[in-house]
Amino acid sequence: MAVGLLPVTAFFRQAAYKARSVLLSVPLRLKILGLALTLILLFGAVTIYKVQAALSENFDAFLREESRFVATELSYQTHDYLLINDVYGLTQMLRNTVQNRPDLRYVFVRNTHGQVVAHTFEGGFPADLLKNLPGLSPQGSEPKLLRTNEGNIWEAAAGISNGNEGAVVVGVKGDSLRRQIGAITGSLARTTLLVAIFGVLLSLGLTWIITKPVTRLLEATRAVRRGDYSMNPAPTESQDELGKLMEGFNAMVFSLASADKARLEKEHLQRDFLHRVMAGQEGERKRIARELHDQTGQALASVMVDLKMLENAKNENEIRQSIGRLRKAITEEMEAIHDLAVALRPSVLDDLGLVPAVEMLVRGFTNRHSIPVELTIIGFAEKRADGCTETCVYRIIQEALANVARHARATAVSVLLEWRGEKLRGVIEDNGVGFVPELVDSKTKLGVLGMRERTQLLQGSFRVESSPGEGAMLVFEMPAKAGVCHEQ
Repeated sequence: MAVGLLPVTAFFRQAAYKARSVLLSVPLRLKILGLALTLILLFGAVTIYKVQAALSENFDAFLREESRFVATELSYQTHDYLLINDVYGLTQMLRNTVQNRPDLRYVFVRNTHGQVVAHTFEGGFPADLLKNLPGLSPQGSEPKLLRTNEGNIWEAAAGISNGNEGAVVVGVKGDSLRRQIGAITGSLARTTLLVAIFGVLLSLGLTWIITKPVTRLLEATRAVRRGDYSMNPAPTESQDELGKLMEGFNAMVFSLASADKARLEKEHLQRDFLHRVMAGQEGERKRIARELHDQTGQALASVMVDLKMLENAKNENEIRQSIGRLRKAITEEMEAIHDLAVALRPSVLDDLGLVPAVEMLVRGFTNRHSIPVELTIIGFAEKRADGCTETCVYRIIQEALANVARHARATAVSVLLEWRGEKLRGVIEDNGVGFVPELVDSKTKLGVLGMRERTQLLQGSFRVESSPGEGAMLVFEMPAKAGVCHEQ
């Protein structure tokens, strides 16, 4: 039996899942309308059912008591007619009673022998009713329910003179009461319908108030999904949950728009920076090629000439002069190649470390630009950071000093390099003209972007503080031991 229940359970589970899916796919407006209409109709149906059930129950009790009461009342009136044997008058009295009481269906009188003496039926007494006549008792009989082709009839009998002269039998159908109950039920149904119409109209207004901001919020959500942040969903006039939702959505859209704008600007700067880096690489290669061609090539050509002269020298004096020229040319070329190598990457950075390389960089900057630089080194005693970190710090200080020379018009520069815990911290400050960081030109911004990118690649922090006429300060911090080295 348990196995047989499994398909039924699966069927109901699947039906419930489908009903839930259909319900969730219905628009919010129809859900509210359907809920309001369902509640109104359900309440009306329950009310009508309860009222009709109560009226029906009271209706049967009333008809039962009315049949007994009418039978008892007519038994007293019938006694006088039977005393004078006025059957015609009795029949007329019974018919008048039926006409005056709409709930009465029939009345007839039986004698002590069970024969019908008078009745109110047109066309004769019904044969079926005559066959089913109950026996009489002195007190009459309790009301009973007869189910006929005309409907339910409550029938009661009352004895005449305690049953010594027969009995009066009364049948109460209650058509007028049924019509009154039907009228009450119809009135309740019409009232329910009017309330349903009013509820639908009220629900329409309520759903318009609720769904209008929700619809605009949905349109704005779709626009945000497309990447359009220009659409404002709606003014947040209400202070309910929808109003708070709109406020939160507007704040989120504003944040997303700001983040998207920053992202686009950063992507533009990164593309421009990449183009400039590639152009700089090509320019550097051209410069190196030109240096090698113009200087090294000419020097080697001069050496070749001196070697030719040395080969053709006729005396010792000419040999010494040729050797001297060769020594001078080779020495000058070695110095030129050394300067070129230092410009590309100082060997002291790899051989001796960051501090000597920075000291050499600062001395060269002061000699070239005649700007005094105060260099402060803290905590580097017998310590060396990763090669990637040293290269990053060196390039940041090199770029910062280059920006000072190009843009700051400073008369003094200070460089602080500190080993603090597991991190390196640097501060480059000048007393130049300063600037507004948000309004610097693209070339300077790309230099700052390059320094920031180098720092962020090593999971470090970078910031620039400046204002017009107040100089500028560059601060960076990064781990001394890089997790991943992007320079190698």
